[in-house]
Amino acid sequence: MHNITKIKIFRILLRISYFPSLVFVYPWVLFRKKSGSGLFFFFDRYSMGGAQRIHLDILKSVPEIEKQIFFTRYSPNAAFRAEFYGIPHAGSRDIHVWCDYLLLRLFSVHYFSFYINRHPSPHVFGANSTFFYDLLPFLNKKSTRTELLHNFTFGKNGMEFFGLKNHRLLTYRVVYDYYTRENIEKQYAAYHIDPVYLQRLLFIEPGVDIPPETKKSFSGTLQVICAGRGGPQKRIWLVNRVAEYFMDQDLPVRFHFAGTLIGELSVKVKAKAVIHGEISDPRKMADLLAASDIALLTSLFEGFPMFIKESMANGCIPVVTALPGNLMHLKDGYNCLLIHEILNETELVREAIEKIMELVSDRHLCARLSDTAYGYAKDHFGRDAFNKHYRELLLPSNLP
Repeated sequence: MHNITKIKIFRILLRISYFPSLVFVYPWVLFRKKSGSGLFFFFDRYSMGGAQRIHLDILKSVPEIEKQIFFTRYSPNAAFRAEFYGIPHAGSRDIHVWCDYLLLRLFSVHYFSFYINRHPSPHVFGANSTFFYDLLPFLNKKSTRTELLHNFTFGKNGMEFFGLKNHRLLTYRVVYDYYTRENIEKQYAAYHIDPVYLQRLLFIEPGVDIPPETKKSFSGTLQVICAGRGGPQKRIWLVNRVAEYFMDQDLPVRFHFAGTLIGELSVKVKAKAVIHGEISDPRKMADLLAASDIALLTSLFEGFPMFIKESMANGCIPVVTALPGNLMHLKDGYNCLLIHEILNETELVREAIEKIMELVSDRHLCARLSDTAYGYAKDHFGRDAFNKHYRELLLPSNLP
């Protein structure tokens, strides 16, 4: 079923349940203490992922203000739970049980909308949470409603359709790569949305920590790192095939893997690669990237990954598919080596092997690409602009 159809059906059910909720749910809201700031975040989960790292950075951009954080989907692991729950002046709650079951969700949507509406000028921020979109029609007009859209999935069940169906209700839509913005523009045109709503789009690019530059030696065996979550869009089975080639040929390349993608590796790769598991500590991840030479991804679609930003900040050379999101920052032969084939998997694997072999045989090229990758990250990926923009978006006007 298309997400647009799901949204329409559930909206009807929410309207039907509104008046029973007003009678039986609203009184319970009156017993709940109001937030001091009226700042609410609805995120999907606290498990491992680049999106979760961005969510943490958003929360950390406003450490001095009270905020309430709700997780609306089941988290398959607790990689970032402690970090989320340790955010200053924040109350974090996992409410996925109240969101997963239809009957409970029908009434919990109204419970939270009633509660939020008790605040004079609330700001409700949502990312990767369909529950957030369900709330929107029931929030009062004095509320600010901000969506962070991470990327397009190009399927009928993509999160982009929730933003489309709620474009009138969203005060702001935040994106962080120009390719996603272009896709929103095309989607609005295809669905005949008034272009005036494009004025609600904000561009805020995530930042990363930039350590002091350390020159890599690129002597001996090259260290290849692939990290993050798995899933169809990441196509870890292609990374497997690349790794197995170098293992079978006994070439001077060692593969490292970290994150939730471990379960998608072949038996051979698990046996011969270095498996780091899930790394939630940013310092440990930075140490791993600092010890690595090449960052490898074979994604089918995504924006510009945080993993690549962090890798470049530590002098790693990106070897990645030439997706539009990657092309926003990467130039082949300047600060990366691009895999130009996207769809033909056999050709993609061949090209990825060829790119890595080019680095194996030319260590001067490694040093040059590493230097430019680090320099580019230092010039473009710092946190200052990110924090400034989010403070302007989230803080009440009377705070700096």
